[in-house]
Amino acid sequence: MDRPELAAVESIAPSVAELDGACPLSRDRIGGKAWSVNHMRALGLPVPPAFALTTDAWADFGASGVLGAEIWAGVRAGIAALERGTGREFGSTERPLLVSVRSGAAVSMPGMMDTVLNLGMNAEVEQALTNETRNPGYASDTHRRFLAQYREIVLGDQSGLVPQDPWEQLRGAITAVFRSWDSARAKTYRRTRGVSDELGTAVTVQAMVFGNLDALSGTGVLFSRNPNTGERPVFGEWLIGGQGEDVVSGRTTPRPLDELAIMLPEVHTQLIAAAELLERDGRDIQDIEFTVESGQLWLLQSRPAKRSARAAVRAAVAMSDEGLIGAGQALRRVTAEQLRTVLRPASTENAGLWPLASGEPACPGLASGVVVTDPDEAEARCAAGEHVILVRPTTSPDDLHGMIAARAVVTELGGATSHAALVSRELGRPCVVGCGPGVVDALVGRIVTVDGGAGTIWPGEVTGKPVDDSVFEDVARLAEWAEVDPAQLPAFLSGDLLSSDETNSTTTHSIAVRQISELSLLRLIGIKGRVEPEAIVSSLGLVESEAVSRSADFVARGLCASTPVGARLTPQGREHLDRLLEQERDDVDQNAIATAYDEFCEFNAELKEVITAWQMKDASTVNDHSDTAYDAAVLDRLITMHRRVAPLVAQIGAIAPRLAHYADRLELAVERINGGDNSWVARPIIDSYHTVWFELHEDLIGLCGLSRADEAAAGRAH
Repeated sequence: MDRPELAAVESIAPSVAELDGACPLSRDRIGGKAWSVNHMRALGLPVPPAFALTTDAWADFGASGVLGAEIWAGVRAGIAALERGTGREFGSTERPLLVSVRSGAAVSMPGMMDTVLNLGMNAEVEQALTNETRNPGYASDTHRRFLAQYREIVLGDQSGLVPQDPWEQLRGAITAVFRSWDSARAKTYRRTRGVSDELGTAVTVQAMVFGNLDALSGTGVLFSRNPNTGERPVFGEWLIGGQGEDVVSGRTTPRPLDELAIMLPEVHTQLIAAAELLERDGRDIQDIEFTVESGQLWLLQSRPAKRSARAAVRAAVAMSDEGLIGAGQALRRVTAEQLRTVLRPASTENAGLWPLASGEPACPGLASGVVVTDPDEAEARCAAGEHVILVRPTTSPDDLHGMIAARAVVTELGGATSHAALVSRELGRPCVVGCGPGVVDALVGRIVTVDGGAGTIWPGEVTGKPVDDSVFEDVARLAEWAEVDPAQLPAFLSGDLLSSDETNSTTTHSIAVRQISELSLLRLIGIKGRVEPEAIVSSLGLVESEAVSRSADFVARGLCASTPVGARLTPQGREHLDRLLEQERDDVDQNAIATAYDEFCEFNAELKEVITAWQMKDASTVNDHSDTAYDAAVLDRLITMHRRVAPLVAQIGAIAPRLAHYADRLELAVERINGGDNSWVARPIIDSYHTVWFELHEDLIGLCGLSRADEAAAGRAH
């Protein structure tokens, strides 16, 4: 049968694209995984050939419920490209090609969606691999892995009948990965992270390389710096004779990366060099998945690493000192919540106690609570006001809701690169992994303290020891760059701190600062209409517990009412907000703010044109973002406008200190857009350039003593 040529892939773009190092599509279109594959190939690193079905294909699938004929033609053309790149043939009994099918959203969602490895396997292909490698154990192990994973992910039935036709397998796997975007665990993750359900997922199809092939094969995960501490050297784990899911799932406890250096020193040297290149290129800690096949290194993915609060602070300072990032970027890399976390006591003073269990530190921190072993129970008891610790043999994406509810996570199996470790770091939960069998039964029902920094679980509630001097040194460096006292740094990072000149003014003004802090929160609720604590955290930089407590205080005082979608202002709350706004207007130079607002309105008209161009190519044509040159031109207009308006936004912050945080929020949106995440141009409710701009506009209207109705009538606000 004639094989489709590569032109077939290009002819139906943007639904399918080859990841050859020259693919021009953005992370939004092909997903973070595919973008990483394409970028690593562009850097000349060893990466198995791959192609991607874009988020446009996901949208088409969502609308019709099936893979359309054009998309399927692109998939067949993509497989032909993999065949040319490997010298193998999909479904053949002579040098057969097997592939992996992986999800890949623009926003990293580790472990939340589905993957199928070793696809293309059947009895005939198993025999062909046996004949080729003279290793029947590898061939049968690969077949077993495929059957188990296909039944779990695609069929949802461990006794289901797996199709023998590789093309039918491929269609089923792509369909399952697209559907996994709407799985309960993926929805939970997005809801708790403020990720839009409309982003969708791409699918990456990649030629398989095999860590289970022979004694010189294996798989591992490498971090360019330790994700717990932020320190060099590299940190990683390695599993001989395994495949990637063995390490990431946590079902197997891997070995330290040092053992790879002893076993395969040339491969280890090559891997370290690749990690250094990727960190320099990405200017951030990298999380790298790799496979070694018969002594040859292959890189599968690289992405910015999830990290503990301590690692975030240490890496930000170190990378600035090394010249990888500037001082301003270092400050933007650290949140107020992370800073508060590192300044709290973390490791325990054991007071002569013996630990109940110990394992590998996976995320530092100290937390106490009653041990539960079921994620549903953890969620229910947390909702009832209890502090719980989730202890499991290992975790999976289905446990996410319980991990969110728990104050700490402990597992019997797995290492520092397991699912439990990665997700706990992102959630900021203390975590200890690999504590050994029997820990679940030994701890259930007990009140314990988990020390994620020391890797120990203590009986009862145990207090922490003083913060290490190295933490204070790093905080002092950040405070020096921010030109504030270290004690004021959390407030600076949350945008609630006035400039040094203003903070040195009168006591009366200090009282106004506290009033403005309340005003900031009430004003945000008023502008957004309904606000959950997560939105307060992302918009104002408050620690989540503080956002929750302040919202509850507003409800108790009658200023806000609780709704299923967050707090809203009551009539009493609106009256209180109006009084605070009036007091703020009295403290602000009205001539100066009115002049700034007039200038802002000129930019506002320009921004409306840019956002309209981003959404619509003309009055009757929705921009489907398939024209990369058009999108690039619009983004260039936005970035150019931002550079021109940035001094005005800074001036507005100087006139009205409560509005100073808008400069950082707009700068963050631009940083994310420049990094390839175009969802930050415009999206509803959660932060984007357009959303933040709209909120700033609302605040300026209020500060000038105007209403939106007045401005709309004047043609300045619609």
